[in-house]
This record gives sequence, structure tokens and C-alpha cells, in this order.
Amino acid sequence: MSSEPATAALPRKGRFVVGTGIVNRASPTMRHAILAVGRGVGNLFLSVTVTGKANLPQPDEPLIVISNHFGWFDGFILTLFLPFQPVFLVATESQRKWYVRFFMKLFDGIPVWRGQVDRDAFRSAQDALKQGRSIGVFPEGGIRPDLVERAARGEQITQQKGPTAREDGALVRAKSGAALLATMSPNRILPIALRGSERIGVNLRHLRSTRVTINIGPVFGPLELTPGERGVQRRESLDKLTDEMMGHIARMFPPDKRGPYAVSDL
Repeated sequence: MSSEPATAALPRKGRFVVGTGIVNRASPTMRHAILAVGRGVGNLFLSVTVTGKANLPQPDEPLIVISNHFGWFDGFILTLFLPFQPVFLVATESQRKWYVRFFMKLFDGIPVWRGQVDRDAFRSAQDALKQGRSIGVFPEGGIRPDLVERAARGEQITQQKGPTAREDGALVRAKSGAALLATMSPNRILPIALRGSERIGVNLRHLRSTRVTINIGPVFGPLELTPGERGVQRRESLDKLTDEMMGHIARMFPPDKRGPYAVSDL
């Protein structure tokens, strides 16, 4: 898919108000109808299997949902095919894409600026958890490791061009933002391994269906930092928590797709 022109407007910085999505403002009947239509459309070009439902806790427990991120369709798939709809943190620059903006209008989504500690996004995520909503985070930070590295160096990514999927379907080193967010709340974490979404774009171009598997792992956490840690020690602790989070996802992948989270590191 080609990227939209650079003139597409980006959201202004500021707090996001949870509950503004069309689906969340609709009546229960309308909400179920919208989700049913979305799943029906998805089933036209996807064959989705959900495993590990027994690992889901009580439906009213607000969770921090973490997943690998292989393609642009990941947020849509998890929103439509999980039994609940997390409020996803969505990279601000990706909202140049019309279908991402459409997703944001339908469902609650929290814009997050990469390459900085986006306090507004973190506060919005905490607000959602306090209101009893689950939030969704992709710890890898994006589908393109090169952009993730640029963001890690402090660059604010305002445009995103190039591949729309990480087609090798392998994990990459995650950044510490998701772990930092997790330590700011007492909520437990639900790991998900999403496999197959990296092939959707290629298969669509050839009018082929794509098999996608959503593997739900056991909840863990909450995560905590040692009180009083500062500087390098705090960063190292966040890196260890990040590896712990990704380890729960990696366990649901075959060894050759775990990337930096090899068997010996789990």
C-alpha cells in the first residue's frame, strides 16, 4: 500500500478522552452489530483461529494486552476477534493512513508520539485502565526495526513510508515504553502471539485468504520497579522487565521466530 501525502494532518498533542469512539458510544445492540459486520468483512479475506481462551481472566478485569506487531492489520484483527476490545496505543504518524484514522474513529485509540516519553498518552492509558477498560500495546514499537531505532535515539517520526509488514514473521528487540507503562499501574498483563498477519498484504494482492492465529497466553504481573532506583539502574531494570514481557510472547512462537528472545533467554 502506498503511503498518504505528507500534507495529511497529524493530531495535536494533548490528552485523549477515552470513550469517544463510535463503537463505544453506541448502544449494546449497535455495538454488537458493528463488530459482527467487521468480523464478517474480515472473514472474507482472513481465516482467524483464537487459541488459549481459557487463559482469559474475568471479563471485567482491565488488562494491559501486549502483542507482537508484524503488520498494519494487527490492531484491527485483535480488536475484531478478541472477545473484548482493548484501547490501543497507536503511533501518531500512522494516522496519515486513512484506514488507521477510520479505526480510530470507530474504536478508542490513544495516539502516542514515538521517540519521546509521551506523558499525555501514558496518562490517557492510565485513565482507560481506571475506567475499567483494557489497553493494548505493541512493545516492539512498530513493524520496522529501522524506525524503532530512530525513535529510540530521540527522533520524532512524523512520516512512515515503506513496507507495511515485517514479512519474516520474527520478533525484534522491544523498547522499554510498554514496561514503563506497566509499572505505572497495578494491572496484570495479557500476552498475545499474533501469527500470520505479516502475509496479509501479499495475499491480498494475489486475492488469497490468510490464515491468522491469535494465541492468548496466561496473564502475569503486575510489574514493579524497585523503589529508589534512578538513572542507569532504573533503565536496566526497565530493560529486564521488557525482556520478561517479550519472553511471555516468545514462548508462543517457534524457536526460529523468537529473534533476540531465544530459548536460552526465556
